[in-house]
Amino acid sequence: MISGFPGFGAVGFLTIKFLVDKLKMRRIGFIEPPIVPDLTSLEDYGLSLPHEIFIDSSGQIIALLNRVNPIRAKMNSFVRSFVDSVRTLDIDEVVLVGGLDARFREGSEEYRWLATSSSRRKLSAPLFVKGPFIVGPLASILITCELEGIPAIAIFPYTEPESLDHRAAAIAIKVISSIIGIEIDVSELLSYAEMVEKMEESLKQVYKSVSEGESKLYM
Repeated sequence: MISGFPGFGAVGFLTIKFLVDKLKMRRIGFIEPPIVPDLTSLEDYGLSLPHEIFIDSSGQIIALLNRVNPIRAKMNSFVRSFVDSVRTLDIDEVVLVGGLDARFREGSEEYRWLATSSSRRKLSAPLFVKGPFIVGPLASILITCELEGIPAIAIFPYTEPESLDHRAAAIAIKVISSIIGIEIDVSELLSYAEMVEKMEESLKQVYKSVSEGESKLYM
């Protein structure tokens, strides 16, 4: 089972949404939210739900697409439903995706990772930084997997926390591709990233011009 949440750089959400679309996965279920959010959209299969479960054509890959984060006060309910889904679907391994603030980068590495004690998987990148806390629903799922003995690994591409980071999602997809043994083209994600970066640069130039104009006005 592969999953992530809207968080730093929205990396978890962007990665899983892209994976579901590229592998043409089919929705087979959902985790019912204890409180119904006021958010939905129209998809090919109908109205989107907050926490949707998809399966690929081979029946080997499950994706949990979280369009919203679970409400903190109801986290226990969400986590128990997650574990029930893992047991019911006979999941062998959980792969989680989050974002790591780029300020923690120590070299040229693209991502960091960590695994629960029952996982035997190793990745060719540095382990997660010692010291910083992992927070939010991803942390709750990791803790639960550790306590329940569920093999789980979490991938954290570096990202700018306040942006929609398609480039970081592309890195996550490449790692997931190596895990599941399926080649997934990330050129679309990289194109989105370039488009967003150009837009951000254009906005910076506009703000700079406005700022300089105001400075001259009040000289």
